[in-house]
Formats: sequence, structure tokens, C-alpha cells
Amino acid sequence: MQEIKEIPRVSLDKIISIFHKEEGDAYTPGCLLATRTRRQAEAAREKYVEPMAHPFSLNALIFLLCESGSFRMLTNSEVYTVEKYGMYINMPGQLMRADTDYDADCKVKTLVVDLDFIKKLNLDLKPMLQKLLALKNNQSLDLGEKTYTEVCNLWRALADEINNNAHDDVSDEIMRSLVSAFFFKVCRTVNNTIESAVSNEEFDKNAGYFKEFMVLLGEYYKTERSVKFYAEKMRLSPKYFTTIIKRSSGNSVAQWINHFVILEAKNLLKYSTMNVQEIAYSLNFPNQSFFGKYFKHHTGMTPSEYKKSK
Repeated sequence: MQEIKEIPRVSLDKIISIFHKEEGDAYTPGCLLATRTRRQAEAAREKYVEPMAHPFSLNALIFLLCESGSFRMLTNSEVYTVEKYGMYINMPGQLMRADTDYDADCKVKTLVVDLDFIKKLNLDLKPMLQKLLALKNNQSLDLGEKTYTEVCNLWRALADEINNNAHDDVSDEIMRSLVSAFFFKVCRTVNNTIESAVSNEEFDKNAGYFKEFMVLLGEYYKTERSVKFYAEKMRLSPKYFTTIIKRSSGNSVAQWINHFVILEAKNLLKYSTMNVQEIAYSLNFPNQSFFGKYFKHHTGMTPSEYKKSK
């Protein structure tokens, strides 16, 4: 098979084309609900050359609910094991890969909601994003049987609305209510599981700035690494900009920039066929040496050492 230089960023339509809709699945443009067992996963790997076994990213929120057995997912450079009554959450744009070694009795329910669908329903994601910020490097949650059942009931109601009701003038409102209920049920779980470092008052005050910064960072982090650049884009003084981002997220602007750059560098070193020099240039470093010093400063390893260690 020909090697790919870059890590693929796929669409939800592409996922549908790979796995196809099976009985019990529900799909409307921008939203997919599906249930898969180990047998189905193995059949998909045999037919489509392990489509989920290679790293990719999706511009969508992904929720995986473990009904039985267990499975493993890789997000960026972290590996998560999800057991019965557990949930795995992947944020838009995050690199992910499914482990090919599933439990024999593994059964997983999936909800994928892309950002365009969320915009279409006019859903406000800010409260949920606040809670998900608290996840940090813990994107696998133990829901417990009671909460798992409640979340699955919402999952089934959403699938039923898509599969068994013709679209009419109240369809979007019903979908908005069900998706919102699902999101906020997850928010409650996150809130009860992880103590957030950001108070509600602080988040409400600065969430708009932080959200705007995340959008800008996602667009420019490969070429721009100065605090001044992002402050000017947001029409704020660098000092005030740094203060509100620190208050709203717990991390400084510089930490967020470095996090994005190092994460992308690690992903490229681990999963792409690009050499160190090509990666340095793709991230807008003046040369390989400068990139190497930057990478070692933040990771304690040279790019070559990191590449060989994985």
C-alpha cells in the first residue's frame, strides 16, 4: 500500500462510505448513530483494510459508549481503555485511532455530530466545552450503570427520530432538544467526575474570548507562535489577552500555542512519513536545528529520539 505523507482529516460522509449503514443505525447529514460489535469491526477491517486502525481526525464530536466488553482508543498521543458502562469522547480535530484488539464480547454505541450540524440546530456548545476543558488528558469516563442507561435512552430516542419520523416543521426542534439533552447529560457526568479548575462565573465572562482564541489557534498555529499576533487578531492588549485566557482555561496563551505545535509535531513524527526537516518546514520553523531545539525544550527529547522511541 502506498504510504501517505499527511495524516488524513476525513468527513462524516467518508466514515459512512467506509462502514455503510447497517440495521439499527441512524444517519442524517451531519449526525450518525451506530452500534458495532467485534464481529462487525473485524468484517470491516477485512473488507476495507483496517479503516479505523490508522490515525485520522474528524471535524466532529465523537461519543463512544461501551455496552459490553472493552475497547481501546488513541487520542493524539494518549491511549484510553474504555470498559463496560464507560464513555470515550473525542473533540473536533483531535487525532484518533481505534485499537484493532477488541474484547470478544465488545459492543459499542457511537454518536458522531459534526460542527455544521450543531450550527444548523443552533446549539450553544459553550457550557459543554467548559466541562470538556476539564477532561484534559482524561477523555474516558466511567458513567456507571444508571447514567449509562439514561444516556443510552437519549441515544435511542435520537436514532428513533431519525429513522422512524418523516422530516417536518418540528423535526429540527426535536433533534435540538434530544442532542442538547445528550450533551448536558454528558456535562453533568464530567462535572461530577472531574473537578473543574474554572469557575462558572469566570467561564461565562471569558468564554467568548477563549473560544475565539481556539478558532484562531486552530487556523494559524502552524505559522504563528507569538502572543502578540493573536492578541492583535482579537483586538486586545497582549497583557489583558494573556490574563483572560489564563483565567478561563488554566493555561497561558504561550502554553496553548506550544501545546498545539508540539502535539502536531508528535503526530507527524509518529504517524506520517515526513522526515524531521519536512516537519520543521511544515510547522514554519526556519530550519531543522531550530525545530529540534524547540521540540527538545518542550519534550526532553530530540525529534529523532521521539520518532525512534515510538
